[in-house]
Amino acid sequence: MRFNSKELTHIVEQGVVDKEGILSMKYKPEGRIFKKEETYITRHCKLKGNLLFYYKNKESRTEPLGVLVLERCTIELDDEIDNAFIIVFEGDEPTYHFATRTETERDEWIQALHLSSYECLKMQLQSLREQIQAKTGRDPVSQPPPTETGMAFETQSGNANTNDEPAIEICLSCEDLPNDSSANPPNPFIVIYTINPPQQQTWVQHSHTEVVEKTNCPQFLKTIGFGDSNGIDTNTRIKLTVYHVKERLTGTMSQMGQVIFTVQDVLTSHQMELALPLQGPDPVDCGTVKVMAWVNDTNISVPNGPADDCKNDKLKRSAGRRRSKRVDTLRPLYRGIITRTFRFDTSDGGVKLLVHEYMAEAKLAFDIPLQLIKLWIDEEKSMIDQMKNLGQMSTRCQHACQEATEHCTSIVMLYEQHYHLISSFKGPSFKPSIKKGDKDLEFAPLNLHLQRMTVINELNDTTSWYDIVTVGAFTAYAQKYKHGGLMKLLQHQKEFYSADGTLSKNTKLDKACQLINSIHKLNVKVEHDCQRLYGSASNGSFSEMKSIAEQITEHVKELVNVCDNKLLQGSEELYNAVREEVLYQKTLEMSKNELTESFTDLDMESSTENLSGTNFKKNPSMEPWELSRVNTEAACVCLTSLIESLESVDKTKWLESISQDVAKLKNFVAVLQNKAVSFMTFLNIMENKGHSKLNYTIKYRRDVCFSHAVTALVTGFMTKLTTHTTDTHFLNQLCQVGMLVQFEGLLSCHSDENGMIEDMMVAVDDLSQVVFRVKVEEQVDEGPVLSLHGKLKYGSNPDFQRHCLVVTVPVKQELFERLPDPLQRGKDINITPVFFNIGINEQATVAERAQTHLKETCLLPFPAYLHAPFASKRLNGLQN
Repeated sequence: MRFNSKELTHIVEQGVVDKEGILSMKYKPEGRIFKKEETYITRHCKLKGNLLFYYKNKESRTEPLGVLVLERCTIELDDEIDNAFIIVFEGDEPTYHFATRTETERDEWIQALHLSSYECLKMQLQSLREQIQAKTGRDPVSQPPPTETGMAFETQSGNANTNDEPAIEICLSCEDLPNDSSANPPNPFIVIYTINPPQQQTWVQHSHTEVVEKTNCPQFLKTIGFGDSNGIDTNTRIKLTVYHVKERLTGTMSQMGQVIFTVQDVLTSHQMELALPLQGPDPVDCGTVKVMAWVNDTNISVPNGPADDCKNDKLKRSAGRRRSKRVDTLRPLYRGIITRTFRFDTSDGGVKLLVHEYMAEAKLAFDIPLQLIKLWIDEEKSMIDQMKNLGQMSTRCQHACQEATEHCTSIVMLYEQHYHLISSFKGPSFKPSIKKGDKDLEFAPLNLHLQRMTVINELNDTTSWYDIVTVGAFTAYAQKYKHGGLMKLLQHQKEFYSADGTLSKNTKLDKACQLINSIHKLNVKVEHDCQRLYGSASNGSFSEMKSIAEQITEHVKELVNVCDNKLLQGSEELYNAVREEVLYQKTLEMSKNELTESFTDLDMESSTENLSGTNFKKNPSMEPWELSRVNTEAACVCLTSLIESLESVDKTKWLESISQDVAKLKNFVAVLQNKAVSFMTFLNIMENKGHSKLNYTIKYRRDVCFSHAVTALVTGFMTKLTTHTTDTHFLNQLCQVGMLVQFEGLLSCHSDENGMIEDMMVAVDDLSQVVFRVKVEEQVDEGPVLSLHGKLKYGSNPDFQRHCLVVTVPVKQELFERLPDPLQRGKDINITPVFFNIGINEQATVAERAQTHLKETCLLPFPAYLHAPFASKRLNGLQN
């Protein structure tokens, strides 16, 4: 067993021990066999709890030599010598022999050791429970009786779990409370009871304050709410009972006094403040309770008391300082809102600060994972179609393609099952910790909540707040960590990928993702320019058409240069070689009479006819890659020449004249992109040949972690956006640089938590591939919509099988009008994620002592963590 020797020494030296004395203990000399060499050594022994400490000799002034944990063991008599006993542990643990001077002393030690174990205490507790239940008919543990003066109030709170704010709130303080019997200041604690008319006898526990230690004039921070959105009965009677907490652990307390008043008494008092003397059990001065109230509900009218006009004006002004509905801003995104309210004094006696703490469950905890799963199912089906479109290949390539297709099909079936399980889940709106290992809900994040602190300065009527989204680590807990986390798996995957060059650290698939993204980007630009060209032709602007034509020419040239990449050419040549091998084998099997017919059937078998932009040949594998690029350039030249010749043509015919050439150019550009995707799909199959199972494991695990991260990100983004509707600086920042998202982890590098950190680092890094767009809300409570971007995942760990994500967020019309114009036109809001981590529990200490940390080589793929200005200050925290 691992233990901290200094802490154990401190335990035995502090306080009173249960038993101590001199015992003879059988000793095994170092390095000898456990047989006749054993001898009894006289030692000083101390028993404290279930720990038996023994010293080197009779003296107890030195540190203990060792300690025995008296669990899973038995105490038995030893027949070898007089007045002896043995401690026998379960399993292969050694047996310890002890001897005393007298039989009475031996029996005392045996009894003390037997009663010290947890098992024995548990048996005594069970016996006492059965005796109490036999006499009262109630189990004191599972069915405790109502508590009047115990500390059970610490786990109760009236009106805490409600989505409605209380109609009124009060804060409490006391003055001149008497000292306790030891002449020490008391530990005040107030319990609040209520009676609603027509009840007159049965007081109902409503709420309680916190315990303020050692003071005669406590100021309780927690406020107490009464009523709800339906209002409150002003005849409600309130009883405040003040207790002195003698011992918090056992809940021992004594009553100091109580006061009774009604809600109407508070509302009609001067500035809604009361000072009431405590009525104690003895006719002595027990101090004073002060009550200060304020109204939250604007529908409540404050009754007029017997006061002059000046007093009534003050009362109205006091009641008029009503706070806005704080919970209403959370309801669109959250449910199950829990509220705690506190009131603080400041150094300026006239200023009071109201602090409201909220905790709420996110409504999107299951909606976002469902949308992601549906997108991934469509993505897998699209990948299956792409592999089918490759046509028939040689045996070795066909086997790899079939294996990849089977894994994609299994992913589709698995994700469809997860979609059904999550959509049919009937529990709370978040996944609790108890279900972290539940495979049915593994795509949902763990304990996704919002925690908000709102601070209100009543004097200046100003409000500030701080929001933080709390969530469990983005990790595939249900899949365990036998082979490590995502970082380790991704590094293992890169080991068998082919390098892009002799000295390059990037793999061919990394380069493939960059090429496909570049081609997609240029394709989008050409599409956009073509639409602009249509508009210019309709408007009859020749100069604008000519300028757009020049931009199209530049984009097409750049596209052709990208397609001239060696990786694309090499993949095209390898793919065509495989196809030619199949054609050659088919040719050998055919008779001369069937040759022509069979070739026609083979061409029809391939489903990639749509990849050809010309009428020269239907099968793209038969059309050289060079010819496709030349055709695209030629179409661009034809379009440019046509535009230059339109200056002398009637403007009304411009649109009709260019339509055919523009459509032809767009068709050739689409052919280039489709063929490039097909060649890179073939490369992906060849690179993962023989490793499909690892690829499947990584894809599944990465999707689970990414689902957790995206759900938390969307929740935090929408919360931030809706709470900064008037912050022009923040809205301009979204447009210019995007949003910085900070994640703080509390994981250590010990055991499974090391794998959790690896999962979370990859998941957070993948969030850089997410962009947000804003639109006007079309219906009430409309949620965010997720869609796939045309670009593949790139960055530190490119993924050829997953596309970037677009999140479209609906906002109110008034907020949309405040956004900068580029955002209103659909500009993407980029995300910059940053992850800090530092372990705070005992596992972090174990990891530090074992020198377990994230290797620097693991962090190399994450340049943002290494090269950011703050990284040098936080890197040690990441590694410990």
